[in-house]
Amino acid sequence: MAVTTDSQPKQNHETLLLRSEERFRLLFEMAPIGMAMADHTTGRFLEANDALLRLTGYSREEFLALTYWDILPEEYREQQHMQIAEADQKRRFGPHEKEYIRKDGSRVPIKISGFLHTDPDGNQVSWGIIEDITERRAYEQAIQRLANHDPLTDLPNRRLFSDRLRQAAARAQREHNQLALLLFDLDKFKPVNDTFGHEVGDLLLKQVAVRAEKVLKRKSDTLARLGGDEFVILIPHIDHLDQPMAVAEMIRQTLSESFEIKQQTIFISCSIGIAIAENGGETELTLMNQADAALYQAKRKGGNCVEIYRAP
Repeated sequence: MAVTTDSQPKQNHETLLLRSEERFRLLFEMAPIGMAMADHTTGRFLEANDALLRLTGYSREEFLALTYWDILPEEYREQQHMQIAEADQKRRFGPHEKEYIRKDGSRVPIKISGFLHTDPDGNQVSWGIIEDITERRAYEQAIQRLANHDPLTDLPNRRLFSDRLRQAAARAQREHNQLALLLFDLDKFKPVNDTFGHEVGDLLLKQVAVRAEKVLKRKSDTLARLGGDEFVILIPHIDHLDQPMAVAEMIRQTLSESFEIKQQTIFISCSIGIAIAENGGETELTLMNQADAALYQAKRKGGNCVEIYRAP
């Protein structure tokens, strides 16, 4: 008969624990996303897997000499304090999105979540799972840009322009300032498409956007393409009427110069209508209608000129 001793259950338990620790270590090291353990009080890193080291560019020795404060940009420090408070209260945290500073000084966007653990010595240890979200962030930014920019010229589209106009109008109303809207289109653009084809027409519109954008000197000014050959400029703060008139005249002159496109020399001109908002009180629709009415008057005069809206 086999004799069971008291040491056998203990040995089996220790063996299971050892195997469990080995499996966890293998999972930790082989995980495709970053994992780290840090002292919850000081933020000093205690462990880091290979995926996190590759992500940040540090050697293991270098990384374990750091705290998470060392790799955190200044603007995320308040968020980190909130994350610590969340862990204290719930024993877990995240997911949170932030950035880490790599060894070479570049930044990488990450998503982190984790939990708080008390080790056998009574120390509070924070475990974190860190995911590189560079590709996702780039995709989101690309989608956002497509939603707000004209795909042909890369200028702000009507949606983004409307948002900037509403903000500028609200600010003008608060500060009792004037703003100007310049609406312009190309005279006889259709014959260009009919004669040279739509590819040349598209290239012409792209060059028009480049030339018009060079005229604007202030970062606060916005040039947008509304569609077709119609463009609009927002000048959010003007001191006198001479300012938008000067911009309009420079636009008219630069677009009257010849365009060289696919071995073709093309001459065009533009007509411009200007609307002025007094103290930002006019709505977006009102301003656009006023600028459109002024543009219509410029067209009636034969084009290649600038008209300011005047109430009938």
